[in-house]
Amino acid sequence: MFFTFSWADSEIQEHTLLYDIGLEGGWIPYQRGKSIGTEGVFKQVMRAIQNNTNLVFETVQFPAKRAEKALLDGMVDFDFNVVEWMPSGDYGKEKYQLSDPLFSVTEYVITLDQPPYLINQPEDYYGKPVGTVAGYFYFDSDKFTRVDFLSESLLMQGLSKERFDAIIMEKESAKYWASVFDMKIRMAVVHTEGSIRVRLRKQKAALLPELNRGIQTIIQNGQLEAILQKHNITDALPTSSIE
Repeated sequence: MFFTFSWADSEIQEHTLLYDIGLEGGWIPYQRGKSIGTEGVFKQVMRAIQNNTNLVFETVQFPAKRAEKALLDGMVDFDFNVVEWMPSGDYGKEKYQLSDPLFSVTEYVITLDQPPYLINQPEDYYGKPVGTVAGYFYFDSDKFTRVDFLSESLLMQGLSKERFDAIIMEKESAKYWASVFDMKIRMAVVHTEGSIRVRLRKQKAALLPELNRGIQTIIQNGQLEAILQKHNITDALPTSSIE
């Protein structure tokens, strides 16, 4: 049996980056679209970057906890990260490098929209049980008791059953799941605000300039904005990248 090999094949492999796109019920509308089987923001953004660069992106699907270990073990080359999520802003700069910002996201401490409103400032949820997603980072998780769920869907259902007073969830995802379960929710307190960036393993750092070139290209040619608008996200472009 004979195998053929070409330098073109080798070059494609060297320029290929593997990332986790999450399970089917993952972070909507980012890891998947609002309709079952449709693509989310991340996959569409990375395809747009691929079409404007020499990079190739391939996906795998892991649960959140498994995805974190896959990145550490080198089974994937990057994840999507917000520095503000991390305790003390430590994204692991000894192991990773950050790309230019893609777009902004806002997490909220969310309650049911029914008086009396028990949470109006961060100190109001400190020391209390708060609904969270297993494997997700929360910069102040030492100040409250995490009640972990496997997905945003289950987390929102936990809130609906009043298993705790509050959950932490990104705004667009919270709006989606609240509509699915016909819930009235209240965005009580901003938990984090920051820009989504690619957190790239340093072993692939040579590809970071090309990745950043692709990011700036899809910002400047309007492709990124078009993708976000397709998912009804209208206020997420980082100002530092619009100029």
